[in-house]
Amino acid sequence: MDWMLEGLLQGTQFQTLYNRKIESLREEYHLRKIDIDILYFLYKSGEHNTSKDICNLHLFNKGHISQSVDRMVKQGLIHAVHDTEDRRCVHLVLTEKAVQIIEQATKLRSQMYNIILQGVTEEERKVLHQVSGKVNQNIKNALRNS
Repeated sequence: MDWMLEGLLQGTQFQTLYNRKIESLREEYHLRKIDIDILYFLYKSGEHNTSKDICNLHLFNKGHISQSVDRMVKQGLIHAVHDTEDRRCVHLVLTEKAVQIIEQATKLRSQMYNIILQGVTEEERKVLHQVSGKVNQNIKNALRNS
């Protein structure tokens, strides 16, 4: 396999750039990378706002998610709300305090995407989106079948 494609699929350079972009945000609010990622996920996720939903992304393990959620509850960034129909289900809800962090994280993500997609046409972006969707689905299928 082509080393450039392999690097893209592994995401190491992307993660390095992302980590550099969010470093000041992490320091300012005393957060870890996983905290910012979870806050951003909750901001974008709508009703899919449980620890299980985060875990289903296969980005973090249950232990790391639990530690991060506990930390952010103590910081007043999120609060846990039991589902009215299923008390075992706990929804993670963002607080007003988290809004400023999310706004900054969203701005940093936008800057980063502008950097990495510089010179990529709209047509190429659509193809990239389609191909990455197929690759992602293939990976999910392989994980389910193994």
